[in-house]
Amino acid sequence: MPQHSVFICHDYMLVEILDEIERLLRAQGIEVVRGPVTGPGAKLVYPRERYAELFGRAEVMTFSSRSVCPREVILAAPRLRGIVNPTIGMETVDIDACNELGIILGNGATPQNFLGMAEATVMLMLMLLYQPKATEEVLRGKRPRPKPTPSDAWARMMLGRTIGLVGLGRIARGVVDRLSGFGVRILAFDPFVAAEDVPPNVTLSGLDELLKESDVVSLHVSITESARAMISERELALMKPEAYLINNSRGEAIDEDALYRALRDRRIAGAALDNFVVEPLPQDSPLRQLDNVILTPHMIGHTQDVFASFPPAAVENITRILRGEPPLYCKNPDIVPAWRRRLAALEQAAG
Repeated sequence: MPQHSVFICHDYMLVEILDEIERLLRAQGIEVVRGPVTGPGAKLVYPRERYAELFGRAEVMTFSSRSVCPREVILAAPRLRGIVNPTIGMETVDIDACNELGIILGNGATPQNFLGMAEATVMLMLMLLYQPKATEEVLRGKRPRPKPTPSDAWARMMLGRTIGLVGLGRIARGVVDRLSGFGVRILAFDPFVAAEDVPPNVTLSGLDELLKESDVVSLHVSITESARAMISERELALMKPEAYLINNSRGEAIDEDALYRALRDRRIAGAALDNFVVEPLPQDSPLRQLDNVILTPHMIGHTQDVFASFPPAAVENITRILRGEPPLYCKNPDIVPAWRRRLAALEQAAG
C-alpha cells in the first residue's frame, strides 16, 4: 500500500505549531512535504513550476491564512482527499472549488479557539466602553482627573447598551453566551442563519438597522466576496457618533481607509482591531496615528490553551480523512456524500 502523503505549508507565525503537526504525522509513518518559507507581508502564492513537487502526491493539504490555495492548486493534487487548516480561518482556500470537487475541509475550530476569541471580544467591548488606558494615565500624571460629572467621565457601562454582531457563527454565539448577564440588547446580522436557529436572547436584523442602532458593532465573518470591505464609507456613516467597532475576524472585512477617516474625524467614537488587510500592520499605516483605536497584532485571542489545542486537532482531522472518516472539525459537512464518491473514485483509480 502506498505511503500516505501530506503537504504542510510554512507560516512564519505558526512555525512551532506546523512543525509539531509534521512531527506527529511522521511518527505515524506519514510522508510530509513542506512548503516554501514565508515572511511578513503579502500572502504566499505558490509558483506553478513547483505544483507537482509540492502537491503531486498529497492526499491532505494544510494551509493557513497567510498561504493561498486556489482551484489551480487543488487540481494539481490528483490524490487529494481533504484540506486541513490548523486554525479556524479558511479564507485563503477556494471553498467553492472544494465543494464542487468533493474535497472535505477541516479546521482548528476547537473550543479553546472560538471561546477564547469570544472572551477576548467581550474584553474589548468593556475596554472600549470603560477606557482603562485613559484611567491609568490619570494615575501616572499624564491626564487630569475628570470631574465627577456625566459630561467629564469617559467610562460607560455595558448595561442597557445595544450590541450588534455581524455574523452569528461559533465565536459570535460564544459572545452571546458571555453577554447573558450584562443586561444588553443583542442584534445579529447573518443571512445564512435561519430564524429558528437564533439564540432566544438575540434578534435578527438587517445590516443597516444593526449599524444604526448598536452602541458596539462586532464583526465575526468569514471572507467571501460579499463580506470583503462590507464595512466601508456608507456603512460607517450609519453608525452612531458614540458607537464603537470591533474586528476580530479578518482585516478584509473593513475598508481601512474609510475607517481611518471615520475615526480621525470622530464620526464614530473608536474601534478595536485585531486584523488588518496587510499583516503585520505596516509602520506607516495612518491607523497607528490615532488615539481612539485599540490595535493588536492578530493575537487578541491567542492563549496558552488554544495553541496547545491546535496540533492534536489538526492531526486528528488529517488522520481521520486518511482513514476515510470526516474530520473532527468539519467546515463543509454538507458535501460528505460527494466526498465519499470522490474517495471511491480515487480508490478505483489506484487499482
